[in-house]
Amino acid sequence: MHLRVKPADTKQLEQICTWRYEGAYASFNYALKAGGWLDAFQKDRIYSVEEECRIVGVFFLIERNDGRWEYRILVHPQELGKGLGKRITLLALCEARRLGIDELMLLVRQDHETAHRLYRSVGFVETGMVRERVAGEPRVMCQMMKRLA
Repeated sequence: MHLRVKPADTKQLEQICTWRYEGAYASFNYALKAGGWLDAFQKDRIYSVEEECRIVGVFFLIERNDGRWEYRILVHPQELGKGLGKRITLLALCEARRLGIDELMLLVRQDHETAHRLYRSVGFVETGMVRERVAGEPRVMCQMMKRLA
C-alpha cells in the first residue's frame, strides 16, 4: 500500500483532532487537545500521511528555539502495531532531507520500548535523558538524534 505525504490542511487537522487513543496509548490524547501539538507548532511543518484517501498518521518537523529540528509522530489509533510508524518515520526523514535539515532529534518516553526500537532501527541514537513537561506532568524523556547530511 502506498503512503502519500502532504502538508496538513485545516480540514485534515480537524479530523486528526477527533482521534482517541485507548489503553497503553491513552496518554497520547494530550497531543490532540486544545493547546496540544496541533496548536503549538507551525502549521506548515505538520504533515498528514494518507493511505487510500484516509489519514493514517501525522508527523511534525519542528524548528526549536535552539536552532535544532525535532521530529514528532502520531499514528492513527486504529493503525497502531501495523508497522506504519516506521514507514512514516522514513518518509519524514526524506522530507527533512529535502528541506535541508542536517540533524533531527526527538524525545521519547523512557518506558516506550516499541518507539525506542523503531527509532534505533532507522538510525537514531540515544544522546541522553531530559526532563520535560508532558500534559502538565514532569517526565523523564530519552533524547535521540540522527544525522541526515
